[in-house]
Amino acid sequence: MKKIWHIGYLDLKLMVKDKAFFFWVLVFPLVFILIFGNLFRGSKTDTKASLIVLNQDKGKWGAYFSEKLKSPGIELAVTKSEPKDYFRMLVIPADFSLKIEKRAAQTLLLKKDEDANMQAGAVAETRIAQAIVKLISELIIYGNHRDIKAFFDSRSPYRDLVRVRTRLPRDTIAKIPSGFDHVIPGILIQFVMMMVLLYGGISVMEDRKRRVLARILYSSASFAELFAGKFLGRVLMGLLQSAILITGGKLFFHLNLGNIFISFLNILVFTLAMACLSIFIGSVLKKEELIVGVSVLLANMFSALGGCWWPAEIVPPAFRTLGMISPAYWAMDVFHKIIFFGKGFAAIWPNLLLLLAFTAVFMALALRFFKINE
Repeated sequence: MKKIWHIGYLDLKLMVKDKAFFFWVLVFPLVFILIFGNLFRGSKTDTKASLIVLNQDKGKWGAYFSEKLKSPGIELAVTKSEPKDYFRMLVIPADFSLKIEKRAAQTLLLKKDEDANMQAGAVAETRIAQAIVKLISELIIYGNHRDIKAFFDSRSPYRDLVRVRTRLPRDTIAKIPSGFDHVIPGILIQFVMMMVLLYGGISVMEDRKRRVLARILYSSASFAELFAGKFLGRVLMGLLQSAILITGGKLFFHLNLGNIFISFLNILVFTLAMACLSIFIGSVLKKEELIVGVSVLLANMFSALGGCWWPAEIVPPAFRTLGMISPAYWAMDVFHKIIFFGKGFAAIWPNLLLLLAFTAVFMALALRFFKINE
């Protein structure tokens, strides 16, 4: 085990010593994060339920109904004129009081911004439903044969007669995948692919050409220890890249990764697959420029198909099905499930099994083509 760790550590040390290392693992990814994070960031989002009430009613009932919408969990504002910007706005029509006094059917209009938080929207809509039920209950208790115009003089204070709990239906997305919480995991997956394939593939090719692999094998290390050491080195490359991007995301962009344990497990399993693929690429390709071209092509292709650049949830079904051939698709799906859907391990273990299947295939290819000499 000590020999395996030593071989892997040396590969990681050589990568870190490269002059372009910090550009590729930190500067360049941060540029991508800034561009795509602002490009796919929603215009606004509200973490607390806010509700604008546009009260156009000409009688007393509009103001009375607005009072019933007040709640500690809602930021309520009542206005007589329509504001320019809002997350959601309830419109009380001008004939609201007139229709109540005539005991006629009402229609209330709720306008919502498409970028507003869905969880906050559920809270606001539930409160509107509670206010409607409460008002109807008071009218029923007041009586159908009494003069409705005398309601405000003789009414009794009623408490909430009906309580409604606020929750989204099961498997409903609570937040649209967007902004830095989508972009940073996507960039992380893309650059783990790119860096592990590039550095890992080139170092295997150069070590073979310079007979470094042969010298290691002719020493006290076995073939299994040599291969395992090279594999470990590439896993460490991917984990280092991930740690740098996650730290930057936490410090500068308030990154939310949901369940940290599942996120780490997802990154680790994905990195295992890329480590095997990099050894395979470095074993079959004999020129650095070829490895660079193939690695960049694969990383970008897998990223585009896998939803690293844009959420896979918004693409056409055919494109999304095609994206399943990319390991990045299954890794990004895990991030989306735990960050935006609030899922746990029970929902993501099939993804991890599929990533392990990719690892097994790439491992078999790497072992088959791994060569000590040209």
